[in-house]
Amino acid sequence: MFRSQSWAVFVTLTILGLTAGAGGVAAMGTDDGGPALNRQVETPTDDNETQQENPDSVSDGEYGDETAAWLARTMGGRLENSSIALSNDQYDQARSVLGDDYDKRLEQYVDVAGDTSSATDDTAAREFEAARENQRNLTNEVQRYRQQYTAYQAARERGNESKARITARAMERTASNISDRSRELNRNFERIENTTSVDLSSGQTEINETTENITTTQAVIREETLVGTTLTVQAIDSTASFSDPGTVSGQIRTENGSVIADEVVELRIGNRTQTVRTDASGVFESQYRPRSARLGSQSVPVKYVPDTDSVYLSDDTTFTIDVKQVTPNATSDIAPGTVGYGDRFDATASVTVESRGVDGVPVEFTVGDTVVARTTTGPNGTATASTRAPASVNDGERVVVARVPYENRAIAGVQSETPVVVVETQTTLSVSASRTDDGALARGQLQTVAGDPVAGRPVRLQVGAGGTQLVETNRNGSFQTVLEYPQNNETVTVTATYDEPSSNLGNATATTTLAAGAGGGNPPVGSDSDRDLLIDTLVAILFGSDENPEVAFGNGIIGYSWLPVLGGGVALAVVVGAWFIVSRRRQSQDVNATSSVEATEVSMSGPDQATTPSNATSPTFADRVDTYLDGGDYDAAAMVAYTAVHDELAVKNGIDEGATHWELLQQSQEHGVPEERMADIETVVEAFETAAFAPTSVDPSRAEAAVERARKIKSNGDQ
Repeated sequence: MFRSQSWAVFVTLTILGLTAGAGGVAAMGTDDGGPALNRQVETPTDDNETQQENPDSVSDGEYGDETAAWLARTMGGRLENSSIALSNDQYDQARSVLGDDYDKRLEQYVDVAGDTSSATDDTAAREFEAARENQRNLTNEVQRYRQQYTAYQAARERGNESKARITARAMERTASNISDRSRELNRNFERIENTTSVDLSSGQTEINETTENITTTQAVIREETLVGTTLTVQAIDSTASFSDPGTVSGQIRTENGSVIADEVVELRIGNRTQTVRTDASGVFESQYRPRSARLGSQSVPVKYVPDTDSVYLSDDTTFTIDVKQVTPNATSDIAPGTVGYGDRFDATASVTVESRGVDGVPVEFTVGDTVVARTTTGPNGTATASTRAPASVNDGERVVVARVPYENRAIAGVQSETPVVVVETQTTLSVSASRTDDGALARGQLQTVAGDPVAGRPVRLQVGAGGTQLVETNRNGSFQTVLEYPQNNETVTVTATYDEPSSNLGNATATTTLAAGAGGGNPPVGSDSDRDLLIDTLVAILFGSDENPEVAFGNGIIGYSWLPVLGGGVALAVVVGAWFIVSRRRQSQDVNATSSVEATEVSMSGPDQATTPSNATSPTFADRVDTYLDGGDYDAAAMVAYTAVHDELAVKNGIDEGATHWELLQQSQEHGVPEERMADIETVVEAFETAAFAPTSVDPSRAEAAVERARKIKSNGDQ
């Protein structure tokens, strides 16, 4: 800790010397190599010489405004460089300039935006974040289209018309995604230009030219390989319910007016897929049996989904029908009937209407006010879930409720209750404390008497006779926080208490002695606090601190007492120069932490799983999602993506096979999955929940995103 801080101080002092010799002008270069990003930020000046003031006391936000402007120009330059690289088919470069460095600048911009005098900076921050995601997605889609185009040409040259049609259909979807991403990105750029001084016109030009080129190419491919269709559908019956479905009739014609006769075709009616046969006139009939549709007159979407190697393009339309409600019968059961904290139990539910199972409806299992599992009914109307008893349920005689959480839907909301006995689980608590410059650093852990960590529970801390502070345990049951306490020579007691009335966990208390000392010290070497102290100090120097008017750097060498003689530009140079040291230290610690997590995961995977290549991608998964996406069955694609991720995480992280989608997310976080990967998993889980539970289909872009994240998780295989 002392060595890294001393080096940071040395570099910072060196930068101070250089910037002071430059007459108060800090040259702010960036590391992306783009000439447009080599900007300079001058030290703010005004008639009242307010640059001599502590940033905490500057009310007009001039330093924040200057910093925000520089960060905006930096990120804007990176967005434009990414667009230029994309237009030159330099996909890795297009992605890399929007990588970790862009993320750091965005994080800094978000922090600064909260302190500036301009309310538009908050809006700009959101647009910079959205632009990054849309630019990344656009890059991926354009690269995919170019690869598909190469495969299409190869298939045509070999005379493989079936493969050419399959690829052309996939290109239709990719080209549509590119158009959508391009429109969204242009809106991001326009909003950034409207809220900042950044000019992104050249980036917009590059994006529009790339999109237009692909649109033109796809029009040629569509003309030479595929045939457009027109779908018409009307309701024969005026009403529809689950017990009395409505009949619909329709016809499919080609763009030249001929009918698709005597063929088995696939239709997507509402959020369900059906297979029907057309007659000699191309006419078909089908039934609409609603489940999640809202009551009353509803416009129901219908889509013609051709086979992946079909010459025909898809088409969609709607019909209108009056949806009526049916109340199903629900029964449930659990085993075992007695559980304690963390104990696994199996819950089942059956949802039927007149002895017919209601498939594809959501079921929630709750204990008290806590939802412990979510799932959907299968073909026979049965839902099953394996879950663990949470800490948030009080001990005693309780009930597990299985419910269909519908309101004003074709299937009425119902529930079934099953009794369960929740027993109390005793806990143990540990605590240690040491003095710091800011007060007392308290650490500890909450466990069951069996040694299992207890996560997400509140622990109350108190130093001497002072006030109390609540801290929540992390996934390992641990906690760490700095408690405010005056520095003096007294020896005091630090008390940690877990006492949660509405819980099945027993109370626990632990104490430790905080030895007498004349002054504070640094946190123990090797803790996360040493890094956080360095980072917080750097940020405080630039942005100010609401808590500490004079934050010590290292061993008290640099504090705000230096800041009155420094301008805002010099302060920014201090952070930019010292950020390198902090980032290198953070990266080193993150690598070590990741290695530790990976080693743990390998040891948990078992001998059979350890022999499976971690980056193996199942062809079956790729084929299935491509088929569903090509056919516009976005719900099915999202569900397949979720299944693939669930299976991958179950193997790699030891996640329970029976975990529901939200349990999968929670257990992954408890397993220490990195935040970036957690965001990927969450994207897949949210798309799955919409596909499985919502009355309408998942949005195409969300299904695409879920599939993309699933591909990444499966290909990396590192979680």
